[in-house]
Amino acid sequence: MKKFASLIAMACSTLAVCANGINDDWQFTLEGSAKKTQVNLPYTWNGDDGQDGGNNYFRGVGTYEKEVEVPAEWQGKTVYLKIGAANMETTLSVNGEQVGTHVGGYASFMFEVTQTLKYGAVNTLKIQVNNSKSIVSPPLSADFTFYGGVLRPVSWVVKENRSFNPNPIVKHKLFGEKRINAASTRVEQYEVNADAASLGLRAFVRNSTGAAASFRLKSRLEDAAGKTVCSSDTTFEVKAWEEPDVLVKWQVSRPHLYQGKPDPYMYSEVSELYVDGRLVDTDRQPVGLRSMRIDPAQGFFLNDQSYRLYGVCLHEEMPHKGRAVSDADRKLSIDVMRETGLNYFRLAHYQHGDFTYHYLDSLGIFCWSEVPVVNSVGMNDSENEVFQRNAVSQMFELVMQLYNHPSIVVWGLSNEVNYQPGIDPTYTIKTLNEVVKTMDRHRPTVVAAMFPEKMTNFVPDAYAANRYDGWYYGKIEDFGKVMDELHSKYPYRAIGVSEYGVGANVTHHQDIAAPIQEGGQFHPEEYQSHFHESYWKMIKDRPFIWSSSVWAGFDFAVDSRNEGGVPGRNDKGLASFDRQTRKDAFYWYKANWNKEEDFVYITSRRYTQRSQQTTNLRIYANLPRVTVYLNGKKVADVDVKDCLAVCPLTLKKGDNVIRIEAAGRQGTVEDTVTWNYKPAKKK
Repeated sequence: MKKFASLIAMACSTLAVCANGINDDWQFTLEGSAKKTQVNLPYTWNGDDGQDGGNNYFRGVGTYEKEVEVPAEWQGKTVYLKIGAANMETTLSVNGEQVGTHVGGYASFMFEVTQTLKYGAVNTLKIQVNNSKSIVSPPLSADFTFYGGVLRPVSWVVKENRSFNPNPIVKHKLFGEKRINAASTRVEQYEVNADAASLGLRAFVRNSTGAAASFRLKSRLEDAAGKTVCSSDTTFEVKAWEEPDVLVKWQVSRPHLYQGKPDPYMYSEVSELYVDGRLVDTDRQPVGLRSMRIDPAQGFFLNDQSYRLYGVCLHEEMPHKGRAVSDADRKLSIDVMRETGLNYFRLAHYQHGDFTYHYLDSLGIFCWSEVPVVNSVGMNDSENEVFQRNAVSQMFELVMQLYNHPSIVVWGLSNEVNYQPGIDPTYTIKTLNEVVKTMDRHRPTVVAAMFPEKMTNFVPDAYAANRYDGWYYGKIEDFGKVMDELHSKYPYRAIGVSEYGVGANVTHHQDIAAPIQEGGQFHPEEYQSHFHESYWKMIKDRPFIWSSSVWAGFDFAVDSRNEGGVPGRNDKGLASFDRQTRKDAFYWYKANWNKEEDFVYITSRRYTQRSQQTTNLRIYANLPRVTVYLNGKKVADVDVKDCLAVCPLTLKKGDNVIRIEAAGRQGTVEDTVTWNYKPAKKK
């Protein structure tokens, strides 16, 4: 835990960040209501109405107000208010004066409030957040609830007037200049292998005074034991009101490479900034040295070794909290899915909270991180123009804030962007791809595609397909045929699987895994299991599939949906919305992916009331042989093939106790269920 705590601290140690109780006791009012509610941040007003179905959750303006005392000693420094994320148009006012507006719902941003604050006195803060449908910003539409509100904590950031720059200016043809909250330093990886690492340390600095000054940047790369492996000492002049970035080159001999789950080894970049001989600021960032590439025929490679990426897609939300979740919630979600043995998350469909990336860094679990360009880029040129500006801004935020995390292996540009009618998205995707390449050339860019042969799929370095053969269209076995046809037609194109899944309600069951009508109210758990058994076997047999991620890790809220017996829910998760129930398909992946924990598992365990006397007992296991007992008597020893064993059973009337056991490496493992057989009444 000590190592993990130090990793989490890296993100915060670089800034003078003052929580100071600022997230507690805000007065909240919703547009059209005079009622004031006291809330703590983060807080969404759609925690309940955004998940109960009906597609009628409130979309409008929510206002948060609070009086805070600002210390007198902050006077003479530069002060920012940082908002971790707010969805989706946010305006900050201080003491009745509007300070700034930010559009975009999932990245952090900050407003400088130096000249607006009253020091040594009480100040009034007002944050207005608008999630109205009329706002033109990614996403315009998506298959998830657009929770409104301040979704991550806020904090003060207090800096010297000459310091590292937490809010540098970026330039782009679509918006000219704007400020982006960013990591103040980043370690760029040019060439990395077992013999040497060629690196660049880029630091963003600022001189917010009317006089030039001499800056000195002392930086070092520390290994996990705190020993310096390389360093630099650079002196330069920064003119009045200038905000340059400075680049120095490093070489590391025989680096200890970041190897994912087997060895998530990390260095630390530590920088100290001196002005006129005085230490004014420090910065610390995680560094994992590794090379990555995607081969069209053999998939993903880490440090020139094949490394198959398999896991789940993850939304950041919890029941009644929406996306206003805590770090404990984030850790719980990751830890539940870790049980499967996965090595990869697709973090859908937007930038997630900082904790997630730091935690994945420490675990060696890789991720795909993306911007919320979903379904459409606009219906016409004027809408697309506004959309593009915001999309580019969000892409700058994503990369500049998260660049240093070794867990991120690809940058996602879009999801199913050709889904809805509207303007051709190709130019928009090309623009986003160019933005990424100006900042990061060692990570591949990707898109998630509904239609596998659209022009947008050929813009980034690789792409992945969202496949629902056997659910929304076609048959399950079509999946393998489609992937083989794509690979044959485009042999030099890297293709993965970004989504695949079907709905399952743990209270719905059937004796035979028959195809189910998507969108209906009956979503039996058995069909989900059959679907995933079939898909994973097809994925496993195709090494050219560079990544695969189940849709989704957990059930999640979509207020417009009404299916599977639960309004407002997408129930394709391997586990329940509240993280408490693991579905059968969860254990299918555990059997295939988790090589550390011996286990056996009886499927259809919640199908307790039976009307058919004979049935096939289905077992998931990562051991070669399982013994089956029925009502205390041994039935058979069954071989496990491809993590699945099947044993015919004949039930007696009333309760039937089924127990299975297998010899594991550390002893016997077992599982037990009780099923009640009651013959169906004859008609």
